Amino acid sequence: MIALAIILGLIFLIIAALAVPVVLQVEYNESLQLKLRWLFLRRQLVPAPPAKKKKEKPKKDKPESEKQDKPKEEGPKKPNIFARYYEYQGVAGFVELLRRTVAALKKFRHGLWLSFCIRDLNLAIRLPGDDPEQLAVQYGKISAMVFPPLGWLAASLRTKKGHVRANIYPDFLGQGKREIACRATVSIIPLFVLVSGFMLLVRLGFRVVLKFVRGARPPKELKQKTSMQKER
Repeated sequence: MIALAIILGLIFLIIAALAVPVVLQVEYNESLQLKLRWLFLRRQLVPAPPAKKKKEKPKKDKPESEKQDKPKEEGPKKPNIFARYYEYQGVAGFVELLRRTVAALKKFRHGLWLSFCIRDLNLAIRLPGDDPEQLAVQYGKISAMVFPPLGWLAASLRTKKGHVRANIYPDFLGQGKREIACRATVSIIPLFVLVSGFMLLVRLGFRVVLKFVRGARPPKELKQKTSMQKER
């Protein structure tokens, strides 16, 4: 009983740790910065910290007998599984595999969205110039490029209300230093990602891989013909 309680406790701790979201902080301000935070772990991914130099070990010279490569005997090559599948199923078989794969990925995407949340997204774009008419045209073009994708993000993904913002402003005096700046905070729940990934592997295994392996086998009629020819 004590061993069972310890095992159950460890499983509960692992599940609880995986339920804690991984937070990614992205900031672009003349240079890109990417930071990761999970539980007590803090790590800067971009720019990467300088790697420690490893001491190179002296290489030992191999004897000449080992250096000489022995010629390999090449036998008759058997057709690979892809060639056999194409021979028995044709293009229609590959199209069917692609359709099943896309269907599995759609379900995986739906499960992945549940683990993904935009906590904060702030985009600032400066339009420098001294001609109001040109700036108005440029403002319209930039707004048509920026606001529809942001609206789709706010409507389709899990986001905090009021935390997806964009600010596009003209700069007639040219006093700004940067034309674009962005800051975003995204959280991902590892447990949901693992469950979605496991379900994707199960769907691909039963609906795609098994179909592919079975399709690469020769049909029964061809097996009977070959067996009859061997008997003769």
